[in-house]
Amino acid sequence: MRASTGSKWGSTMKHSGTRTALFRTTALFGAIALLGAASAAQAQTRDYRIPDESLSRSLKDFGRASGLQIVFTEDLVLGKSSPALTGEFTAQDALKRILVNSDLEARTTPGGTVMIVRRGGEEAGPQPADPAGQADNSPPVGEVVVTAQKRSERLLQVAVPVTALSGAELVREHAVRLQDYAAAAPGLNLLSDRDGSTEIIMRGVTTGLEVGATTSVYIDDSPYGSSTSYALGALLTPDLDTGVLSQVEVLRGPQGTLYGASSLGGLIKYVTVPPSLTTFGGRVEADYSAVDGGGSGYGLRAMVTAPLIADTLGVTVSVFDRQDPGYIDNAVTGAKNVNVTKVDGGRLALLFKPTDKLTINLSGLFQDSYSDGTNDVDLNSNFSLTNGLTQTRYIAEPLDIRARLYSADIAYDLGVATVRSITSYQTEQAYQGTDETQTYGPLLEAALNLTDLGVNFSEPINQNKITEELRLSSPNNSRLEWQGGFFFTHEDSRHVETLSPFDTVTGQPINLGAPLLTAGLFSHYTEYAGFGDLTYHFTPQFDLQVGGRYAYNDQQYQQPGNGILVGGPSELIAGSHDTSGLFLVTPRYQFNDQQMVYARIASGYRPGGPNAVDSAEVAQGVSPVFKPDTLVNYEIGYKGSFPSQRATLQLSAFDIEWKNIQILENLGGLGFLGNGANARSAGLEAAATWAPVHGLSLSANAAYTDAYLTVNAPGVNARQGAELPEVPRFSADLSAQYDFPITGQLDGYVGGSVRYLGDRRGEFAAGSPPGYVRPTLGAYTTEDLRAGVLRDGVELAVFVRNLSDSHGLNRISSLNYAGYGAPWTGSVIQPRTFGVSISDKF
Repeated sequence: MRASTGSKWGSTMKHSGTRTALFRTTALFGAIALLGAASAAQAQTRDYRIPDESLSRSLKDFGRASGLQIVFTEDLVLGKSSPALTGEFTAQDALKRILVNSDLEARTTPGGTVMIVRRGGEEAGPQPADPAGQADNSPPVGEVVVTAQKRSERLLQVAVPVTALSGAELVREHAVRLQDYAAAAPGLNLLSDRDGSTEIIMRGVTTGLEVGATTSVYIDDSPYGSSTSYALGALLTPDLDTGVLSQVEVLRGPQGTLYGASSLGGLIKYVTVPPSLTTFGGRVEADYSAVDGGGSGYGLRAMVTAPLIADTLGVTVSVFDRQDPGYIDNAVTGAKNVNVTKVDGGRLALLFKPTDKLTINLSGLFQDSYSDGTNDVDLNSNFSLTNGLTQTRYIAEPLDIRARLYSADIAYDLGVATVRSITSYQTEQAYQGTDETQTYGPLLEAALNLTDLGVNFSEPINQNKITEELRLSSPNNSRLEWQGGFFFTHEDSRHVETLSPFDTVTGQPINLGAPLLTAGLFSHYTEYAGFGDLTYHFTPQFDLQVGGRYAYNDQQYQQPGNGILVGGPSELIAGSHDTSGLFLVTPRYQFNDQQMVYARIASGYRPGGPNAVDSAEVAQGVSPVFKPDTLVNYEIGYKGSFPSQRATLQLSAFDIEWKNIQILENLGGLGFLGNGANARSAGLEAAATWAPVHGLSLSANAAYTDAYLTVNAPGVNARQGAELPEVPRFSADLSAQYDFPITGQLDGYVGGSVRYLGDRRGEFAAGSPPGYVRPTLGAYTTEDLRAGVLRDGVELAVFVRNLSDSHGLNRISSLNYAGYGAPWTGSVIQPRTFGVSISDKF
């Protein structure tokens, strides 16, 4: 079967030496992994030390300690708790004690898998075919359920490369921002200059900050963020506090068939904490942190979930207030820790289940953040820090973001299928101010015959967006599984850019009688799409998934302008519309319920749009529209679980062909969006977990990515073979945690992580001269440590982040008017930070 499958897909994929080598390497890794596959663990008497905790976590701890394969669905154990388990027991006796307060029991299949089911009920979850007939599709211990394909599936059985991160574990590790845990997903990189201003990069799919997003973000089943290039959709990425999250799912590779526009590199899905219909519970936490040589911060979080009407109506309420410490000083004003960030927010969710067939989820989420400065520092010509963690700015650079999301998710079980309607309404109000004195000041001083001239660039952005998805899905346990639906979105955004003069000595505005420049970027975006996929199980081991999506969008754009620099009032009006068709083909072969291989061919796209240009600029060669860019991802992968070794392994090899790339081009000094290049990104990704002894958990991941242009891109003066910006060839993460008993009622843990990010090339520079060499961002390594003690749900912990105090750079930018050359600035990661926290689960 493997030989014929490899031959089939090998003939379809356009052969090249690099791609063949990648696939052969991954095939070799998969073969080596398969040789190590083990049988199910045998029951025996063991010493168990499992605290009083949620039933879900208790079962996972039991699975790691016993070496048994345990399967259950999260909705089955949601809201349930288990008593502490201390002493020596057989697995059967231990499970009885863990399940004593629930309506559940454990059943062992002929193959040795332990299934958690309702007493007198059927197995939990759908049952895909298994050679021995014993497996179901519920999550084994050490795994989780993910919804990557808009169905609940086991992480290690879904034919998509996915990383799933528990919200509770992230909070325990004091990872409350995306930058704190991004390294836990192979191939995920961030380009940022402060909290709230971050571009997400996956698998090397990026050309820099000036164009639309290449990674989609979902909050539960609702897309979040702008669909256009005119509302800073690539930068204003939602970064939810992990206190409101149940899980973060990172899907690598294009997800356009099911998730639509802009998911070229992948998708991040924030899964929030659902309400409970049966059990009251919650968590409160307080923490304090301080940067070595910098400022201090704090975090306050509370979450409660409870049934309002037993088995019918439940609620979850989450609130948080956080201050992330600053560490950058302003060399001009003397201000300290200017990049301190304040974040607060919350979520209210209701779950209403009036009948067994009807489920209604309503939720509202808000998050506000504010900072007065960036993480940028002054750099020398060799890109080292000029004067430590300081920057040259004449005024504050605020960023104020106020995000809201309201959603209604209604599902009805028709028996033969489930119909689901997901409606969302989001608003985002943002204000960003930037000191552009070093960029425009020297030019304008000469033109206006002024001295001590500063330039403030401000841009308020207001965005409103509504989405609707109507989906019909078959049950998971049929030979033919299918789903199809319709998607609609409408977005209005108002983005205003203003250049205002001020006096660099006093900081006061200068009145010139008219603004230097005011320009509006007003956009209206409407999209309609139909999508669907089919999965057919040819045999108990082999299935094939095919899918497609067809999307149409219409955009209207208005750009009013005024000011001294443009000679008075003006207005440009433009429009565009385009269509995109996507496809997905995924064959999968399951050797058993613990080992599988798959191949995946999937496409993605980013919408095009209008350029605000006049007839003279069109005559110069500027296109009035930029087209959608598209890519196709060719991939093979392996996923395996080894219960007796208490280990998991995921491997993938990919080759991406990206065409008509949207890029900021330059023609005679005029900047505009165009389709200026083609590129390729090929690489390997690996992730593994291992619990070699009771209490010790190890995890590791690594990624190799080779992303480069395949044709010349004259608009940015880049030649064939040029590396795509901000993409490390190699990155890796290694984490460990050891849990141990201290006394009969007191437990402890120690843990840590080491993260490595390799060299990266800086951004393309439109208008740069021949021979221009882009900056190189050096590799860096960071280390985190943590330790804590627990008793009866109360936890006291200490932690340190970036132990070696690395000053790694994640972005280098030119402040020169030309867009390249000195003066240089760079965004520095957070230095060594110490912290302490206390929490209580109830």
